[in-house]
Amino acid sequence: MSDIVISKKWTAVAILTVLLVLTFLLLKPFFSSILFGIVIAYILQWPYKQLNRLIKKKAIASGIICLVFIILLGVGIYFLAQVTVKEAFSLYMNMGQIDLLKLTDKVVAFVFPNSPEISNELSVTIQTALTDLISSYVQIVKKVIMDLPKLIAELFITFLVAFYILKDKDTLVGYIKEILPFETDVSERFIKRSKDISFATIYGQIVVGIIQGITAGVGFYLFHAQSPLFMTLLAIFFGMLPMLGAWVIWIPVALSMFAMGNTTNGILLGIYGILVVSTIDNIVRPFVVGKKGKANPVIIFLGMVGGLTLIGPIGLIVGPIVLEYTLIFIELYRKGNLKIKL
Repeated sequence: MSDIVISKKWTAVAILTVLLVLTFLLLKPFFSSILFGIVIAYILQWPYKQLNRLIKKKAIASGIICLVFIILLGVGIYFLAQVTVKEAFSLYMNMGQIDLLKLTDKVVAFVFPNSPEISNELSVTIQTALTDLISSYVQIVKKVIMDLPKLIAELFITFLVAFYILKDKDTLVGYIKEILPFETDVSERFIKRSKDISFATIYGQIVVGIIQGITAGVGFYLFHAQSPLFMTLLAIFFGMLPMLGAWVIWIPVALSMFAMGNTTNGILLGIYGILVVSTIDNIVRPFVVGKKGKANPVIIFLGMVGGLTLIGPIGLIVGPIVLEYTLIFIELYRKGNLKIKL
């Protein structure tokens, strides 16, 4: 009799495994869209709660919040794409008119006097890197336009996921707790830590990085840098990465302005970057994140870079969460606290 029971259990496990594999294959094309929907739902939690308190209807509140977000996102992307593509193309065309060897000679002379070989190699490297970067950006925009129907379908899935997560969040969290194979206290720790690391990643890195990048962008406009909006977007991207920051963009821009003869604005942009852009992180981060969002910057960095490489932009958030889960699991196992439900 026991053999029959064991056989039935293994049959059930096999069927469940096949179903899970088939489900994964079905959802694989929409994996990024689903993850992005989860992230959007997390970001929109606060406005959703405020609206739901007023109208007392979860479905209506969730629908309104998602619709407003879609409209704002669509309008923002439309105008940003128009301006940045023009700026990127203009910068690309002007690259051939810039004497990078002369510019790098002035900069390198301060550090490596009488080293023309270094200046030559550096100018070629910079020109190649900038050309490739701008070309990649233009290609991405072109690909988005060509794949517009597919993009619309993916966005529909994204906001459908966000809508239902906002509406049924409590039910979903309860269901996850039930299916986790661990004791209640271990499951609670996993869920709590996932919230903390999501908070640290979204608000501690992404939101603060956006603020830092926009602050750098103000300097680009004030001191008349070339292609200011395009440079602002680059500053935002690097501002979101731990251990890097907007300085990766504003320092080269300030140096190039100085070397090209726009000395006053180049110096002013450098001072602005040091006094304002570089210090905004120390001012804003404690206010935005607080004690709740503290996380190991190395884990955040490795997770964001690895996630970005593996699954694209959404990996900036998913990557750190996966690494943190792994560390929690290892820590619980090491201490003998990995309690399994019986």
